[in-house]
Amino acid sequence: MKNVKLLTLHSFLFIFLGVLQGCTLFGLDVQEDFDRKPHTLNPNLNKTAWQYLNDRAKGSTTNDQIFSRMLEGIQYAGIDSNEYKKPNRTYIFLHNDAINRSSTPPTDSFFGANLVDGKPVLAWTGYPKEFVKRYFEYLILEGEYSHYTLPALEAVEANTLAPKGSLTTLPAGITRHASVVFTPNPESTMSIRVLNSSPSNTSDYPVQLNGVRNVRTSSLLATNGVVHVIDRYLTTTVPE
Repeated sequence: MKNVKLLTLHSFLFIFLGVLQGCTLFGLDVQEDFDRKPHTLNPNLNKTAWQYLNDRAKGSTTNDQIFSRMLEGIQYAGIDSNEYKKPNRTYIFLHNDAINRSSTPPTDSFFGANLVDGKPVLAWTGYPKEFVKRYFEYLILEGEYSHYTLPALEAVEANTLAPKGSLTTLPAGITRHASVVFTPNPESTMSIRVLNSSPSNTSDYPVQLNGVRNVRTSSLLATNGVVHVIDRYLTTTVPE
């Protein structure tokens, strides 16, 4: 009986080791601990967030103009560029697709989600400057939140530059599309966390904002903080 048990144990170990070897041979990774490695390339930008924004907004190629609409919005709202040069901050950058998309209606973009007289807007000038300013202030978090600093499997509610009480109502004449319901955020905070999986096999352990928006490019390290890039509209609604 003892020999049978030993044989069974040896057989189990042989099969287990064979599975591990098979995973290696066929290019499959053996499951490892949750380490949330966000990059295979160097994430350091070696420039301020403001310089990075300008470099990718005013370039000569389409690829170096992906933040052109965001820069237009910042300038229209009259936000001081020094806000993007201050240290110890997390900056949410808007890819052009997050502002205006070609889909009809573009409800997953800023212009399509925030309606004026019930219709999508075609330019920042269609909104009150104060409304645009508050949104861009909301996209700047106090403190650095990235794959390197966020706790595993835990959402953090971060303070933003938007003044408390400034996101409790929409301005007169502005409504939200029915698919993006407006909910007051009296504290002007943002929820940020790292997911423990790849929901679409396109990104490993993505950063998620307000429980709904996965970051497109995350944890870029500027000399004065962290940059996350999104390509869809982010609501100011914090999950309960």
